[in-house]
Amino acid sequence: MPAERLKLFYVLLALAGIGVLALAGLYAGVAFDPGARPGLPEVVLAAALLVGVGALLTAATLIRRHFRQVERVRGAIVTLAGDENAVLPVQPTGECGREMERLWLALGDLSARYARIRALPDERLHAALAAVGEAIVVITESGQVSLVNAGAKGLLGAERVRVGTSVFAALDRPSVLEAVRLAERNERPVDAELTTVDGVALSARVAPFGTHGGAVLSFAADEAAEYAFELEHALDLHDRPPSPGDVGDDSPLDDLAIVVVDTETTGLDVEEARIVSIGAVRLHGAKVYRSVTMDRLVRPGVAVPARSTAVHGITDDMVADASPFPDAFGDLRSMMQGAVLLGHNVGFDVGVLDRECRRWGLDWQPPPMLDTLLLAGALMPEQEDLRLEALAEAFGVDVQGRHTALGDCLVTAQVFIRMLPLLHDRNAATLGAARALAESRRDLVKMQRDSGW
Repeated sequence: MPAERLKLFYVLLALAGIGVLALAGLYAGVAFDPGARPGLPEVVLAAALLVGVGALLTAATLIRRHFRQVERVRGAIVTLAGDENAVLPVQPTGECGREMERLWLALGDLSARYARIRALPDERLHAALAAVGEAIVVITESGQVSLVNAGAKGLLGAERVRVGTSVFAALDRPSVLEAVRLAERNERPVDAELTTVDGVALSARVAPFGTHGGAVLSFAADEAAEYAFELEHALDLHDRPPSPGDVGDDSPLDDLAIVVVDTETTGLDVEEARIVSIGAVRLHGAKVYRSVTMDRLVRPGVAVPARSTAVHGITDDMVADASPFPDAFGDLRSMMQGAVLLGHNVGFDVGVLDRECRRWGLDWQPPPMLDTLLLAGALMPEQEDLRLEALAEAFGVDVQGRHTALGDCLVTAQVFIRMLPLLHDRNAATLGAARALAESRRDLVKMQRDSGW
């Protein structure tokens, strides 16, 4: 606690002590002379009591504010330790003393140093690829773009080949998959003809990306020569999470396979709502694996109400050609194998998934679950607003893509990571202990049950 604030805290404690003495004096006066009328001494004692109570409340506010900032710092440290690409949360203004500000600055400096160290290989990669006179796209096994240079953007369309999006927005899926399979089978680069979604045939060279999984697509120099060479990449999209282990109540949260899941639906009635989108992302402890994500539109078989479209932006036209639920759920089931489900109000998502499975005759037993809403309610009882946006603000999480299935998953994942130090403090560092802590907010559990999930 800052020195100035510490002095103020001591003064407040002294005033609170005066209040306690005043209370004792008032009690003694009433006890020994119950019928006496209040005089000047009693009025002074009453005023001192009020001052003491005010001082005590102010001291409590200072303490709570101080430790809230301490927890923000601890959450930032855990986040930076678990995700090398994480960005330090914005330093809170107006509430930090000089010592806390210095700590934030030190964390920012440490984060910047790590960023510079990580950037060294990237700068060399930039220089090397800038000297290559070809358009280059690197894709993951699922077709996500993990690297693209300006030549490829110009050739295939800057909006179609962006890092983190699907290459199949630019290239015909069958032609790409066939070429990748051939390259992997031969264990060497192959020449292929890839077709764009507009029907244009392009000569390409397709090479397997080694043990990282995926492939490198390069296009002839004369087809990309007019474009300047720049680079955009996120090669961590090729990182693979550890294989899930056995899940039990004693499983530590820091070494737990987790799938964050979110659904967008046609409504909020679990029995009647139909799924229009499923998002998911894989965690392992405090690390997010962006290589294992899911962002699928689902054809619901019913019209999407305008009030639902106003929330998630998904229209009837967008899902008209989407996969039916069984196809999308098959991919989600593979992701969930051996993992714990995590979500914000996850009971709703599990409820609509279970209802869709029963509707389609699919056998599914939901895995163990963790709910960030219930966890936040138990860890932060003073936090009245438990919406995902409010928790993201409280934990310093940048909100992007809210009310999209994958966007909500990524925000939920970061909120959970920042909860981990609080869970350790509450001796809830295992799956069983965390679930028990979440269930302790019986009022929130009852509210969810009353809502049908």
